[in-house]
Amino acid sequence: MTRLRAAAVRVAVCSVLLPGTAAAQYTITAENGDTVLFESAALRTMLDTARALWADLEEDPRVAYITPAANRAGRETVSLESPEASYPWNAVQVVDDSVVDAMRLPANLREADRAYYNYAVQRMRVVRWADPDVSCDSLLALEEKVVGSFIDGWILSRTLFGGPAFAPLDELVFARHAGLLRPLLARRNDPQVGACAAQWADENPERVAAYETWRLENFPLPGEEQEEEPAAEPSPDSDESGQEEAPPDSEGVAPGEPGADPDR
Repeated sequence: MTRLRAAAVRVAVCSVLLPGTAAAQYTITAENGDTVLFESAALRTMLDTARALWADLEEDPRVAYITPAANRAGRETVSLESPEASYPWNAVQVVDDSVVDAMRLPANLREADRAYYNYAVQRMRVVRWADPDVSCDSLLALEEKVVGSFIDGWILSRTLFGGPAFAPLDELVFARHAGLLRPLLARRNDPQVGACAAQWADENPERVAAYETWRLENFPLPGEEQEEEPAAEPSPDSDESGQEEAPPDSEGVAPGEPGADPDR
């Protein structure tokens, strides 16, 4: 099968030098200040896997792939307000077990290409080897594994290659860390699982609710931030009879404590 190549898409040939100590850690930080830590040994494993998957894409004679144009200006950008095109299940179209169209990779997510190619190769493997007659939960589990490979590539782009943060994709990292990736896929209506997304959500309402609660607290959509409840008005009957309020300059009244800076 004729192979379609693009010279611009390459995995870096230079070695990425990780710290010599296995205890060294890298972090991805969310906008609310939460972090996920990754040890250098784990990142090296992710990097080795990404290189192996790219080699499979490059060297397997059965595989044909269409890559983005060399000039990133020809690609579309994605925004926080409309992040749908950034999700791998929308950006990468696996035609069959040996043909993948990866022409819609976002232009503004520098160094993220390896994540999308991880996803492409793993999805082709699912198409090639998976049993089509599986339960919806099994189908979600397969897609969870494939998206997990994308997440590993995204982690590499963020920690080792200086790629920019993008909250909708960072959410995938944190959702997997919280054990909520499968309900995320169901709620995002990942087209790779088809009608199973809605069926799985109906069969697992408690897991979907747990994800929605977690998402609202950690990755709310624009305009979706939770509003603080107004303080309750004091009841006119709450004060004890005859008790007078101390004057502002009374001895022993401490000044108001300054609010602590938020932990960013």
